[in-house]
Amino acid sequence: MRNVIKAIQQYKSFLIVGHYHPDGDAIGSALALGMSLKKLKKRIAVYNRDDVPYNLKFLPGIRQLTNIFPAAKFDCAIMVDCAQPKRISKEFADAVESKTFKALICIDHHLLDAPVGDIDCIDPKAASTGCVIWSLLKKMRLNKSADIANLIYCTLTVDTGSFRYSNTTAAVFDLAAELLREGANPWLVARNLEENNPVVRYRLLGLSLKSLHIGFNGKFASMDVTREMLQTVEAHEDLSDEFANYPRSIAGVEVSALYREMKEGQIKISLRSKLKVDVSKITKQFGGGGHKHAAGCIIHADLPTAKLQIENAVGKAL
Repeated sequence: MRNVIKAIQQYKSFLIVGHYHPDGDAIGSALALGMSLKKLKKRIAVYNRDDVPYNLKFLPGIRQLTNIFPAAKFDCAIMVDCAQPKRISKEFADAVESKTFKALICIDHHLLDAPVGDIDCIDPKAASTGCVIWSLLKKMRLNKSADIANLIYCTLTVDTGSFRYSNTTAAVFDLAAELLREGANPWLVARNLEENNPVVRYRLLGLSLKSLHIGFNGKFASMDVTREMLQTVEAHEDLSDEFANYPRSIAGVEVSALYREMKEGQIKISLRSKLKVDVSKITKQFGGGGHKHAAGCIIHADLPTAKLQIENAVGKAL
């Protein structure tokens, strides 16, 4: 963190980026860091390749996020909740490759296989990348705001599954209480994340549940979201973001998978596990990543082929 702070003090302009298909941790962390750097009179841009999911559009400062890669030059790029430039966008990866930035910083809570940036600030014990950002702001003695507290609280809520997952520790509850004292509003976050769903999401869920498959003597369960399903109910793919948790909730299931047809020849896989299996090791075999109990990847194949590849890998893990 000392090296990150030195870089923030040294440079005048920052491009803050998160992984494509963003979640609440990627967006919340990026916006919170952007707001904080603005307080220091830095020139900033917050970029994500993809549109903001429908249930995150309430977040403070969301209008400053752009999905058009900035043409302007920046002294420093900061990746949050991601350690692979190619998972930001092709434009960003090309900019990194061509040494466009004077410095590249990575702030994350996923373990790295190898150094990524000029400065890597990684805390694998943190429940979310937002937690790492909050610690950074405290070390910098920056005056925080209710907006920043709400952004960090969102990262905490999303990455702990509303304080249900195994990464929910006493430190997590201590931080949640601290964020509330700073102005975070739990009902605002919960209402928008969990109780603001369009009815078409449930119509899509109904179709997806019909595809439920059980394998490996009840230890594996999966569901599909196909292009045909999306077209039938006139839904966008991001409405299925949390569907992977449904097959995992079945008694006896250790690993679950959600297969989503992004477009012809491209399947997005979300893996979940309960106790023993580290699904991030499975997704890394296919160029993905994530956490021990929640990870994802994209396979360039048709749906049956992608299913076969994942189930073979899951079978070995089980």
